[in-house]
Amino acid sequence: MKGLMKIIGVILSILGLSAKATEKKKAKVKKIDTKVKSIKKEKAEVQRKKITVQKKKAAVKKAQKKKPVKKPNVTSARKARASLKQRARK
Repeated sequence: MKGLMKIIGVILSILGLSAKATEKKKAKVKKIDTKVKSIKKEKAEVQRKKITVQKKKAAVKKAQKKKPVKKPNVTSARKARASLKQRARK
């Protein structure tokens, strides 16, 4: 009986230690999960900011585009010569 009690005691102690070990592992995993969640939130926030910046950048680029320059309507040689001189000055 004494031998049987010792065996049962050893088994129970092993189970108790394993329970403590799993508890520690679960705590570590929980910490890691919370870090992952916070990083995902930060990443999503950065993505949102990036998209808004890109939209603003595109709007600025659109605003900076020059209007197409209309070529003068030339009907005679004299007007053609004058327009060429005007272009050369620019």
